[in-house]
Amino acid sequence: MSCPYAALLFDLDGTVFESGDGILRTVRETLAHFHHPVPPPDRLRRFVGPPSNESYERIAGMPRAVACQAGDYHRALYRSRNWRYSRFYPGMESLLHDLRVAGVKLAVASSKPRPATESMIEAFSLRGIFDVLSCADENGRSGGKPELIGQALDALGVSNKADALMIGDTKYDAAGARDAGVPFLGVLYGYGTREEMQAEGASRFVSSVSELHALLLPN
Repeated sequence: MSCPYAALLFDLDGTVFESGDGILRTVRETLAHFHHPVPPPDRLRRFVGPPSNESYERIAGMPRAVACQAGDYHRALYRSRNWRYSRFYPGMESLLHDLRVAGVKLAVASSKPRPATESMIEAFSLRGIFDVLSCADENGRSGGKPELIGQALDALGVSNKADALMIGDTKYDAAGARDAGVPFLGVLYGYGTREEMQAEGASRFVSSVSELHALLLPN
């Protein structure tokens, strides 16, 4: 098997892991702690992906100072126990192992804080799969998705951006890849929508991990 790309950058939540249960559980517990109403389900779902501080302000409508406190509480709660509700999307574990065997350079490019990212990587035995973890710091600061992508490419030693592919499920992933000058592939089984990703310039999509496998390892 061979891959048409030298390096692949994966978002985590909604791309590698079905992590919504743990994240939304954390959101509900955090909102309850701050005595803040829970948004309707369609808005609540938007918490999966973006940095938590931003989401508590933009989605829940908290004042910025309170949203920062909520973000801190959220990260501590998620790191302590709720990340354990995550699971692989069907077929993803096999795909990652096949890519490793094929010699593809692999990186995580995620706004998830590093402590939670490393806990998941260890728990799901992915330490030997990903060469690089490019993620936010323990306080959720990352500099933005384009910066995370750029850091991953630098760490992988990839100079030609056309040789890499960013794979993600939200408009943040699509916009980050666009701004970083890296090709993007959107997955439709996650938490974003085709329309949101298209608005940020995305044009290629897969609907399942099996389609992703066929595209990345066609031979």
